[in-house]
This record gives sequence, C-alpha cells and structure tokens, in this order.
Amino acid sequence: MALIGNFRLIPPADWLFPNHGDVADARRRADLWFHQHNTYDGAERVIEEFIRQWALESLISKYGYPRDWLGERLIIEEPVKMGSTEKQADISIRNATRRTFLYVEVKKRGATDDEFIEAERQLETYLASTHTATIGLVTDGDRVRTLRKKIDPNDFEYIADLPTYGLEAAVRVQFIRELPEVGSGRTTGLRPISAEYERKLFECHSTARDIDGLHADEALDEICKVLYTKIYDERHTTKQAVGTPFCFQTYGASNASEVASNIRILYEEARNTDLEVYSQRIPGYERSRGVFKTQIRLSDTALYNIVDRLQEFSLIDSAADIKGRAFQRVLGPAIRAGMGQYFTPDPIVMLAVDAIKPRADELILDPFCGSGHFLTKALQYVMANQGATLTAHAIHEFKFFHLHGIEKSDRMVRIAMTDMLLNDDGHTNIRNQDALLSFDNYPDITALGNGEPAVFDVVLTNPPFGSIMKQETLAMLGRFDLGHKKKSLPLEVLGLERSIQFLKPGGRLAIVLPEHLTKGKSGSFVRDWLYGCAHLRGIFFFPEDAFTPYGAMVKTCLCILEKRRVGDAEREEDVFLCEVENLGYDATGRAKSGTEIADAAAAFRDHVGW
Repeated sequence: MALIGNFRLIPPADWLFPNHGDVADARRRADLWFHQHNTYDGAERVIEEFIRQWALESLISKYGYPRDWLGERLIIEEPVKMGSTEKQADISIRNATRRTFLYVEVKKRGATDDEFIEAERQLETYLASTHTATIGLVTDGDRVRTLRKKIDPNDFEYIADLPTYGLEAAVRVQFIRELPEVGSGRTTGLRPISAEYERKLFECHSTARDIDGLHADEALDEICKVLYTKIYDERHTTKQAVGTPFCFQTYGASNASEVASNIRILYEEARNTDLEVYSQRIPGYERSRGVFKTQIRLSDTALYNIVDRLQEFSLIDSAADIKGRAFQRVLGPAIRAGMGQYFTPDPIVMLAVDAIKPRADELILDPFCGSGHFLTKALQYVMANQGATLTAHAIHEFKFFHLHGIEKSDRMVRIAMTDMLLNDDGHTNIRNQDALLSFDNYPDITALGNGEPAVFDVVLTNPPFGSIMKQETLAMLGRFDLGHKKKSLPLEVLGLERSIQFLKPGGRLAIVLPEHLTKGKSGSFVRDWLYGCAHLRGIFFFPEDAFTPYGAMVKTCLCILEKRRVGDAEREEDVFLCEVENLGYDATGRAKSGTEIADAAAAFRDHVGW
C-alpha cells in the first residue's frame, strides 16, 4: 500500500495555501456545505480541494518533504505547457533549480471510473510534456495509482509508490571545485580515474543495462549522454571560482528522482551551450553536430546510481590512456551485442595509422567513422610521437581543428564523440551526415578549401561493405566517376572514390577494402580509374576471419594510396605487398600470441617512407 494511506478529511481552517484563489474559492464552498449540513463530511465528494489538501499534508507528514518547501518547491496549480495550450497541475514538486520532477493529480472522492481514467491520462500528459518529471501520482482519496515514465516518453508503467524525501542513510559529501595543487596538472580537485578505477565506466554501463533492461548498445548510448554531461559540468565549473559546487552530484537532492531531474537539466544546458558557442563559428553546426538532442532515456533509479558512481571522479583530469581503456571496456559488450558492423579491429586500425604516420599539422578525416576508432588512434599516435615536441598552442590546434569524421548513424556519432572527448580532443568535429551525399551537405568542410572538398592530408577509413547501390539510388547521391553509366555499384567502391575526393593532392589514404577489388576481372574498372588519380603504395592482405568476430565474412585487405598531384609524371608503381597471417586475435576475437602487425608496419615504412 502507498504511504499516502487512507483519506483523512482536513478542516478548511487547516488548509495549506489559504490565500491562493482556487483554495479560497473552495473554502467558501466548503463553508457553505458546513452551513447546510453542520459537518464537512461528504464535502470531499463534490469539492476536489479536500483531496488535494489531504495529498499535500501526506507529502509532508508521510513522505517527509519539508514544510518550508511550500510555495517554493512544493506548489499547486503549476502551469504546464503542452504544445500551444497550457494547463495547471494540481501539485508539483520542484528540484533546486525550480524544475518539476514530480506531479500529483487529484479528483474529487467517488469519481467515476471514466473520470479517474481521464485524470490518469492528464497526469501522463504532464509527464510527457517535460523531460525533468518522470513520476506522478493520481488519487481520488480511495484509489491511488503511481506512474513512472518509461524510456519512451509516451509510455508509462505503474509502480508501488512515490519516492520519499531523503537519500539512503550514507554520509553525503558535497563536491566543489577546489584549488588544485601546483604542478599537479589537475583543474577540478576531484579524484582522477586511475588504473584502480578503470572499471567505473563498465560498472555504469552494467547499471544502465541491468536496472532498465537495455541491450548493451542501447545502454552504451545512454552512458555517452551522461559522460557528455559530466565533461560539460567539469569544464564549466573549472571556469568558476574556487568553492563552486559541481552540478553533477547527488548532494542536496531529496531523492533519486530529483537527482535525475537535475542531470536532465544539466544535459539540456550542455547541449544548448554547445550549439550557442559553435553555431556561430562552424557552418551548418546544429544540423551536423546536434546528435545530443535526444533526451536521456534512463530511469531515475539507473541515472541516480550512475551519478553516484561517477560524481567523485574527474574525467577531464584523468589520463587519456586510462579513460580510453575504460571506454573500450564498455564498447566491447556493445560490439558483441550487434555493433560490429561499425567497428574495425584494433590491430588493423593500428596498422593503418602506423603506415600513414599522421602529423599534428595535418587535417585528418574518416568519412565513415563509425565509433571513431581511426580518429582516436590517430590522436594517440600523434601525441605519442610528437606530443613532447609540440607547443601548447600546436596541441590545441591539432586536437581542436584537425580531427574530422562523418557518420550516418546518430547513435554512432554520440559514441564516437564521447570516445574523442575522453581522449581530450578539445572539440569533436564529427558530423552526423551521409558521406556519400553531395558536398553541399558539408559546408564547414568545403569552407576549409574555398568551396572544394579536397582539403584533407590524411584519410583513414573502413567504408561499409556488401550493399549494392542501384541506379536510382546513385542518382540521389553525390557525383561519382565510377558510377557513370553503371546500373549498380558496390557501396565500398563509392566509399573509395569519396575518400579520394576528400584528399588534397599528395594526400595519403589508408582504406580497408574487399580483397577482390585488388585482383580479378570484377574490380578491373576500379583499378583502372584508381591508376589515373592515385599511386598505390601498399596492400596488406588479411586472413579470411579478420572481421569474423565483428559479423563480416568478407576477405579484406588494407590499401595505402597517395593521391596524384597535378602534373605528376607517370611512373612504374613500386607497390609494397604483405600477407599478414596473425593479427593478434582468432576467429572468435580472443587474443592470440605472435601478432605480426608491428613488423608489417615497420616493413612498410622501411620500404616506402613518406
């Protein structure tokens, strides 16, 4: 039974909010009833205010909400905007930022079934209209129903009761910005994530998955939104005075629902700030980067538990390699759960990056970036090989402006952006677009090249395989020489041409392709076209099971190309060929000793050089 218990008639003289117009009007009607019947009994069946006053008194006496919240955080007749209309909720409980996290809807006692159902629908409408409120109660004094908004904002479930005031009886510490020790490299005063705490992100992922019953990839998507919010809070708070409290914490909240509402508001603030700052600097920013516009879909309980686990740690003060490993622990289960088509095995990515040797002064792109694996490895490679020799300004320029990605799936863009943020990229230049569309869709890229797309020094990518683009589809995409007079074309062929189109003359490309394009009659037209626009510098051939752990059965290779410069004299191609038999994992994805990746990369560099 809900804590609100059985209905108790509260005399009008003891009513709360006595000066409110609706309450005062109800009291006049109640006094008239008393004058006619010499008792207030039965008035609750015609005057709804009796039920509201009982609910208000119960929220204070039974659920423990502070009496001093009345009029500030515990209010009546709060306006609720629903599209172009506005209604008033009977009772609302607000968080510390004065945003509602809980609604109560009442009906007069003895309401008909239809009237009670209508009140329940009204409560659902209130909850659906705001992302900060997730729980509500509806009662007519006899019947009590408590609803919780599910992941879909228009779907609800019944729960036992409202949350009471006060978190569990544990010692609560307020986390504030402290003055960091000189030379510590810390900015927040929070504890950096060390190797000892690498499992924290994995534990958060498990919490989202287990409490809300999410699939691993769905849970990862929600964790990305939470990490995005925490990073924003840390960056924002470190710009404030010492002693400023962090917003990403449980301290001071009345219960898990209020904590969750605070985080939802903080997430909204992070999104709005991001758009406000960068929309003025980057053409088409909101359309291409606004992937964090979908609300956090976690339940209050799951979100509270995740905040409780993360609040004492700093993400921006933690070492990038430790954060990267921690995120890969989360990514692993999601890949096994069905995200493999977006993932290139780590050894193949490392081989591509080692062969290309990206530099901090170069613009780098992955036009089919999936989870952003090529970009994070390129960032790590540059910092490991050049970081010690670069000025702070050069590092900022590289991290902030030189790493770019394009990805069609908004969920994958959120994952890629989060991984890049955890690798301290400064700002994630990953666009939520289809890389095969006309170049008008990438105004910020063409702006770098005075209207031309060929602006990148390096392209690292693994385009999608297998799909066949029909002529009607080709007509809707960008212009492709390889698609001319073709009735159909494999998607990877379009991906190869688009990658070349993004490269500036002399630019370097590492691209994973099906092996049949490099030999055999079916790929001859691709090779003929490629000979006219690029030098083939090397091919690494992989075992048949290279992509088997990630859901693909195609025999693949890694091609290294250099885009021809204008006026390049034709020369006999000296192509480095290498059969890589051991990638460091078997067909199931388990680690395997004797990897040949490092030796293959070193042999290529010795033979080719740049």
